[in-house]
Amino acid sequence: GVYGGMGYKFQRISDAPGIISTLYSFKKQRPSLLMEDWFAMLSEDSSDWYEGVDAANDERSTAPNIIAFVQAGSRIGYRWETDRRAVCEVIWLDPEPDQESRGYVKYIEELRTIEQQVDIYRGFHQPPTEDEYNLIWEAR
Repeated sequence: GVYGGMGYKFQRISDAPGIISTLYSFKKQRPSLLMEDWFAMLSEDSSDWYEGVDAANDERSTAPNIIAFVQAGSRIGYRWETDRRAVCEVIWLDPEPDQESRGYVKYIEELRTIEQQVDIYRGFHQPPTEDEYNLIWEAR
């Protein structure tokens, strides 16, 4: 696939920041570029990939191995997600807008919505290791 293209599969968790950085610079150069549906995922051939659990009668989700952009007001970031939309914390690429700026209230409202989506992976900015993943789900 094309480097950074929609649905791109990368080989290591550590590749994600480089992919995001490249696309983020495109977005900064062309603000009208739509990125809300863009995603990339960790390849199943990766040494970082692990199965997780995805049984129909199990509430567990697969491991968070998808990266996607998020936006709150004018602030852009990205996060790791699962196929069932369980999400890790956002890694912000832009600074928080000034409290006096015109779009600050919208930013705060959207930020709250984004933060409320984080549940099982609260405190994780990247996928947990397989051992951490198993501990998280055993503790529930």
